[in-house]
Amino acid sequence: MKLYIGGAWQGQDVLARQENPEGPFFEDFHETVRRAVLSEGQDPRVFAEDFCAAHPDAIVIANEVGAGVVPMAAEDRTFREAVGRALCVIAGKAETVTRCICGIGVRIK
Repeated sequence: MKLYIGGAWQGQDVLARQENPEGPFFEDFHETVRRAVLSEGQDPRVFAEDFCAAHPDAIVIANEVGAGVVPMAAEDRTFREAVGRALCVIAGKAETVTRCICGIGVRIK
């Protein structure tokens, strides 16, 4: 498993595809977490553990959502926390973690 993260429109999806011409790609993973946690009520860590077990060769692409001003809406705060918890699990299991800033990948694991 490989994880590519970065702010919105920082190029993590392009970089992931350049470095890994073959998939399977799981883009906008932060939105997958949103659906699992907010719509289906799953625990984000359990969801991530199950995802890793089901997709050990996945290339996960996600936006960083935890930086900046803390949202006023409780649902938005729950979303940010859930994504952070899920990505911590995935980063721990990933063979590589790359943060993309302005289209440049910085390998952090």
